[in-house]
Amino acid sequence: MAAELRKYPRINTALEINYSMDESSSGANVAANQLIGTVTDLSKSGAGLLVDQPHRPDDLVRLEGVGGATKPLNSVVKWVRKSQGKYRIGVKFVRTPA
Repeated sequence: MAAELRKYPRINTALEINYSMDESSSGANVAANQLIGTVTDLSKSGAGLLVDQPHRPDDLVRLEGVGGATKPLNSVVKWVRKSQGKYRIGVKFVRTPA
């Protein structure tokens, strides 16, 4: 079994959220900047999502309404896997200076 690389425990969930791609990193043909995804697991440092749009590692995304946050969470895509016609992505939350 592979060693667990996460610092914080994950909580499984099925939370539908809105998210957007940072236009400077998208480079992809995204029909609308406002997208919908499902958070499948959540930790203090990141989340797993199931989304319809393809992404690339290092894409910047903003997640809305995750974990009770009042402001969008800036995140970076760390990995992408195609799954049953959709995409599973792992994102790491990025802290921004106040």
